Amino acid sequence: MLPKVAIICANYNYGDFITAAMESIVNQTYKGKLRLYVVDDGSTDDSWKKISKFCTCNFVYSKRIENSGASVARNEAINWCWDWADIIGVLDADDAYYPEKVEKLVAKLVEHEEVGVAYADYKNVFPHYTTHSFKPVYSKEGLRKQCMVHSNALIKKKYLEMVQLPSGEFYKSQLHGPASQGFIGCTEDYDLWIRLSEVCMITHVPECLAIANQHGRNQSMKMTSEIFEQNAKFIG
Repeated sequence: MLPKVAIICANYNYGDFITAAMESIVNQTYKGKLRLYVVDDGSTDDSWKKISKFCTCNFVYSKRIENSGASVARNEAINWCWDWADIIGVLDADDAYYPEKVEKLVAKLVEHEEVGVAYADYKNVFPHYTTHSFKPVYSKEGLRKQCMVHSNALIKKKYLEMVQLPSGEFYKSQLHGPASQGFIGCTEDYDLWIRLSEVCMITHVPECLAIANQHGRNQSMKMTSEIFEQNAKFIG
């Protein structure tokens, strides 16, 4: 029996992208059970209207929370799907999966028991051109030097449970605060990969399996060395 996969998506003011993101999950080729959990993080644009309209699908679930940051929204989504899912995937609201992404990453996760995280390459879509990001082959030493694991990875729940923090969080809320208050950080993914690398293997699928829209409002594009240094004390 194929594992049950829950894709979580935290959205804040990505009304221009959220429909395509949700459609990319509905169109997956994965033959097992699949659900999408969208948490709208207090958007002030038309995101919630688009999410609500889309959620007539019987395997798409959505809720709104007060703007609290991507970490809090993702934690909310994880807790929401926890009792159902075997594998939890992450989808950034301004990105999209290729149709075969879940199928191919789940295949890697079930191939070896000790593999807990799978990630792949992706296409960067800028307003007037595109590029491809080819992520390096995973190594624990390499992860300590750079965030080689893409944010839109798939994670086995049993290993995610091993790195749950005493606070109950999976993503540290202090590493990505409310976007309504400006740029608060975007190292919450890196912190999670570091902790997961201590309890499981991580594998790279060398295929382009997602689209990352580069539109100028991406939090990762605003990262500076000063912000990273401020966040570094909370990582790991």
